Amino acid sequence: MRISIWFGIFTFALGIFLSFLSNAMIATQTATVLQTTASIIATVIFVLFSAVMLGTGAGLVLHWIAGFGSPVRAFVLEVILSFALFFVGLGATIMSGNVWTGLQVFFTFFTASVAIFSLSFINLFGGMMEGIVQTKKFIYGKVRAWKK
Repeated sequence: MRISIWFGIFTFALGIFLSFLSNAMIATQTATVLQTTASIIATVIFVLFSAVMLGTGAGLVLHWIAGFGSPVRAFVLEVILSFALFFVGLGATIMSGNVWTGLQVFFTFFTASVAIFSLSFINLFGGMMEGIVQTKKFIYGKVRAWKK
């Protein structure tokens, strides 16, 4: 079993934890302008980190699931899925109705889309290169056996 499933689950769980922390940061009461500024900056950082962790974890898990197919089919599925995730994320951002939720939703889906898109090319060319190497070894073995 590839390690991407375990790393994806851990990253997704870390994103959920950071999402709860960002929710607590949003509800923080402040008294002065300096405290308000610090609270807003911390909230943005927590929201962005949680969104990136959620998107990366979801992307790794989806990549692991797609990896059960052949490299070409997995590549096509992941490219289509990455574009679908991006446009679903745009729609969900528009429909969220809250700035913080919209920010988190957009970056979650954007990060998942980028992760799946880049991993699809890595999977395709890694599988193709392995196939080329194995074919080359097979042909060289046959040529050497033929020359003897």
